[in-house]
Amino acid sequence: SSDLSGKALCKQALLEQVKLPNQPQTPLIGMVSRLTGQKGFSFLIPALEEILKDDLQLVLLGAGEPGIADALEKISKSRANNFSFQQGYDNRLAHLIEAGSDLYLMPSLYEPCGLNQIYSLRYGTLPIVRAVGGLKDTVEDYDQKTGKGTGFVFQEPSSEDLTRCVRRALKNFHGQPKSFSQMVSSAMKKRFQWEEAGKEYLKLYRRALSSEAANNPRT
Repeated sequence: SSDLSGKALCKQALLEQVKLPNQPQTPLIGMVSRLTGQKGFSFLIPALEEILKDDLQLVLLGAGEPGIADALEKISKSRANNFSFQQGYDNRLAHLIEAGSDLYLMPSLYEPCGLNQIYSLRYGTLPIVRAVGGLKDTVEDYDQKTGKGTGFVFQEPSSEDLTRCVRRALKNFHGQPKSFSQMVSSAMKKRFQWEEAGKEYLKLYRRALSSEAANNPRT
């Protein structure tokens, strides 16, 4: 987290692989997803036409429902200068997207846990997520007053709310580079390990046993 030169190299390699212009100062948004309704494509696809008008690049890797793939393919042809749709699944490319992007998009309708936002935090790629399930539990929304946060969170499953959140992230990237860098550092230091979860479970069990003993002294 104290030396992001490797991340810059990953970004350059990603742009070369997906054949987008090498513009290191332009924010790059990545997304790796199954192409299915759960992942928010019903409102993401309409939002893309608006989002892609902004100063950004976006790369999306995924496979799934043909209708979604066809819609993304159509957009990629009309927006070839700043949107790359890679159909299928490639584990190496998936990790390169996580590592090389500045922001990571995960606008799920529901997400019991989610792993990609956790990968993104480790890679220093700030997630843009909807406030559902494990996404809201693992990503701290940026607070403009304190400058704290590890990503950007939106509430409603709508194109409008998603677009506003993306633009909020872009504003931070362009206008507050120090704040953005601090968030990247905070994100990379986050840990979601079973060792820590296990300690919390032990505390919970001990409280339950203590309460049971207090209520039933004879046991």
